[in-house]
Amino acid sequence: MIAKYTDTPVAILMDRSRPVGVTIVAILMIINGALFVGGGIFAILVIPNVINEQFAANQTNITIGNHTSIQLGNTLTGIINTVVIVISSISIALGVAAFVLSWGLLNGKGWAWIITVILAIISVVFSIIALASGGFTNIVTLVINGAILYYMYRPPVKAYFGRVKIPR
Repeated sequence: MIAKYTDTPVAILMDRSRPVGVTIVAILMIINGALFVGGGIFAILVIPNVINEQFAANQTNITIGNHTSIQLGNTLTGIINTVVIVISSISIALGVAAFVLSWGLLNGKGWAWIITVILAIISVVFSIIALASGGFTNIVTLVINGAILYYMYRPPVKAYFGRVKIPR
């Protein structure tokens, strides 16, 4: 008799075990976060040194008027290094955010469901735009994020995140 009611929203809410797909999405987020953090750290540690070496050999001085002289190599090096540090810092912050999101997914936090859905929608939209402009390699991204979006709306997944309305 109990098996008759196993698919009702109340039974789903009572079973808060984590769906396997949520674990897979969380693991993908952890990998994504590791790549963002690792790439950001690598860029901060390596790229400025390469830029400095490249421009040190190609110093160009520009004299304006009688006394003003600009070393173009140093100025350009500073600008490029600043841009690299800013972009790398953003990458590291996104990686940390991916770790936090994966923690939320693994622990069934409602905010993690919302953020995952929003990110999947944004990615689907950008993938469609890229496909429309000839970027056919984005079809993989479109399929993966479409699948994530579909999966996040499955009743057991929504129940795990506390997103199911119980009919009265």
